[in-house]
Amino acid sequence: KQPLPTFPAADWPELLQRIMSYGSTDAQNDVMLLGALTALGSCMERYVRCPYGGKLQSPCMQSFIIALPASGKSALSSIRLLVDPIHDQLRAEWAEEIKAYKKAKAAYEAMGKERSKIDAPQIPANKMFLIAGNNTGTGILQNIMDANGTGFICESEADTLSTAIGSDYGHWSDTLRKAFDHDRLSYNRRTDQEYREIKKSYLSVLLSGTPAQVKALIPSAENGLFSRQLFYYMPGIWQWVSQFTTGDIDIEEIFTTIGLDWKKKLDLLKAHGLHTLRLTDEQKQEFDTLFSALFTRSGIANGNEMYSFVARLGVNTCRIMAEVAVLRALESAQPYQLKASSTPLLTPDIPDDNIKDGIITRWDVKITPSDFKAVLQLAEPLYCHAMHILSFLPPTEISRRANVERDFFFMKLGTTFTRKQVREQAAVMGIKENTALIWLKRLVDYGDLVHVDGKGNYMIARARV
Repeated sequence: KQPLPTFPAADWPELLQRIMSYGSTDAQNDVMLLGALTALGSCMERYVRCPYGGKLQSPCMQSFIIALPASGKSALSSIRLLVDPIHDQLRAEWAEEIKAYKKAKAAYEAMGKERSKIDAPQIPANKMFLIAGNNTGTGILQNIMDANGTGFICESEADTLSTAIGSDYGHWSDTLRKAFDHDRLSYNRRTDQEYREIKKSYLSVLLSGTPAQVKALIPSAENGLFSRQLFYYMPGIWQWVSQFTTGDIDIEEIFTTIGLDWKKKLDLLKAHGLHTLRLTDEQKQEFDTLFSALFTRSGIANGNEMYSFVARLGVNTCRIMAEVAVLRALESAQPYQLKASSTPLLTPDIPDDNIKDGIITRWDVKITPSDFKAVLQLAEPLYCHAMHILSFLPPTEISRRANVERDFFFMKLGTTFTRKQVREQAAVMGIKENTALIWLKRLVDYGDLVHVDGKGNYMIARARV
């Protein structure tokens, strides 16, 4: 059976490499990378963006790590520590505001009849960055709005979120869908006639759970949550792995230090305003070529069930590119000094007069060729992992559904091939010849493949368009 692919090796920015180094297997390295991208991207929110599909996409993503119990997904628990300093700062600010509020309220109440001449002090917004998944729909919306549209849900058990979504007062699956697109969020309480809204939302989500927890959160592929997630399925552990090999290393302390270092970079980033990724024409062409092929391939494998996932995988890939490009730029000792490099990754996106005045609040960001390739190479494995997760969900209007093995089989054959090549590829992959020929016949019957000349030559139907 064809194993699910891991991410190709790449020279990621130093911060990501540092985080990944604490994974003990290829799969753990992958989930540490995906978790770090989700967590760090959540902090960048409105300050980093990439034009794509007529919208400015920020690196706010929703990732779901699936694994059998005790398969090593606990490595994700350290990822939360990367954003704790941001959360702690907001809570400290809120504590000071509450203290001032209580003092002002006491003074107000002591005024007696004079109170009618001034407005009562208003309780400060309950600001936080890390939002509890064990919440209600209104509670989540309130947390997001109190933090000016931002937030990060990080739960090690997906059931926590599933319970919130399924509870009487927690129907907020639509909130996750809207937040993915940075859409307006609002709610109305009839009891006290309170209406609140936020025009732009920047919510990120990082979940882990067992295969059984997938369906509870995402009932079917038609549910919009499926296509918005980045999935990674970790293989099971089939032999004993010693837990004494790390010596006296305190992972929590290490990741707490990384989080503090990251906050310093993030503060510098926010102080310099907006950062917009600008891809070259060649990069856009390469991006479109890869996703066009993946889109065609998804149709052969699963009809139209994977089309929306591939479309939104393109969105997520663009978001990751913007994030990685900024992380690379921040590695420079003086990333915002215009003369610090002959080939700067950050350049002003403002009129020359403002540059002379030293007022630069908008920056164009370039992604290096190696980082562009590294991110683009994530698309193939993420597609395969999502298709595997699709097999956990009940079929919609499509009765047929390919497994990863069949998809990989026809991907290796390409857009045109012969019946002889089908037999040869079956032998290479250890698949029974009759099984491969049955796959071939079914795809011809469905119209996804065309028997070109009656002499054993085939081509992908959509490749003719």
